[in-house]
Amino acid sequence: MTNMNLTKQSVKCSSFTTPSGVTESFLTGISREGVPLREALEELSASYLAALQENGLDLSTQQFIRIYLSDISNDQKWLLDSELNRIASFSAFSVLEQAPLGNAEFGIFAYHIKSSDDSFKCEPVSVDGEYNNQTIISRGNNYSLLWTSNCISTGGEFDSYRQTQDIFASLSASLHNFGMTIRNNMIRTWIFVRDVDNHYRGMVKARREYFEKIGLTAETRYIASTGIQGNCFDHSTLVTLDALSVQNIREEQIIRMTARENLSDTIVYGVTFERGFRIRYGDRSHLYISGTASIDADGNTIYLSDVRMQTERTLDNIEALLRPHNATISDMQYLIVYLRNVKHWTQIQDILVARIPQSVPILPVMAPVCRPNWLVEMEGIGIIPDATSFPSFA
Repeated sequence: MTNMNLTKQSVKCSSFTTPSGVTESFLTGISREGVPLREALEELSASYLAALQENGLDLSTQQFIRIYLSDISNDQKWLLDSELNRIASFSAFSVLEQAPLGNAEFGIFAYHIKSSDDSFKCEPVSVDGEYNNQTIISRGNNYSLLWTSNCISTGGEFDSYRQTQDIFASLSASLHNFGMTIRNNMIRTWIFVRDVDNHYRGMVKARREYFEKIGLTAETRYIASTGIQGNCFDHSTLVTLDALSVQNIREEQIIRMTARENLSDTIVYGVTFERGFRIRYGDRSHLYISGTASIDADGNTIYLSDVRMQTERTLDNIEALLRPHNATISDMQYLIVYLRNVKHWTQIQDILVARIPQSVPILPVMAPVCRPNWLVEMEGIGIIPDATSFPSFA
């Protein structure tokens, strides 16, 4: 196992590997502050490519990329004409309006898998030229990863409940083509809601009803998820979804991550997602930490209007989720920090520096959380060594 942090480029990289020879790498970065749009894209593309070269990666190892734009209505034109667009087209490609903090125009998150036998190569299943409803499959020796990015409703109704219904129906049909189902194979979703304060409730209701219908309940399990504000290019789209499903995964490999002494199960306040998942493989475990905020064991927001204390509590909650699995924040491969108010970024940086190791890349973006009184939320993926009878990740 190795963890490393890239410092020569503006793009940072953390990696995990085992003797099986499969390396997973996570890269994050933002463009330089105050740089014009076109120049920012060129610089970020160059930094990303340089980071790949420094870490023994290339475009063939790409799995998933998300580009964070400050103003998607105007920035997407520049993105479509950029080198970064060509680079990202080798993977599942998500484009989202969540402004990077610190006066930067663009941000990037990328996930790569490097194997000794060239497995996990991305194969396009369906790709829309404007990045709507993309599906990519990446075939490994023991498992295959099905990535869905920018999944939106094409039904035309301006209603988050109806749009969410359409999205899950579309996802179900896509997974069916590979002998998979949402119930058995989907392990992680990222759900982005336009004007989250007004449209989140409709998404939650539709998701809860759909999950009940397919057997995802409090007694079985839900799916690890982040639900937060984020916009796609189409202004009539209220809900956009990215998802990861794993072919050949077995139910006993999927372990709920809970810390009920710190934070309640989400169903306590009517929401249906898991706080986190541990996915156990023969050589490693993936720890998917869902969007986590300043919440207590009864489901209440605590430290109202105090972004510093909410940041401390959020990190406390993440540590509590990791602890039963003998993991710490040092095992996180990255953390995305969502803030409702851009002015709060300078107020919490010292806390992040003190509590998060430098080996864990941080990507801060502006994104209101699903409760107006939540000022900060964090999510990420950790990886730890494991030894089980399940097939290895490779």
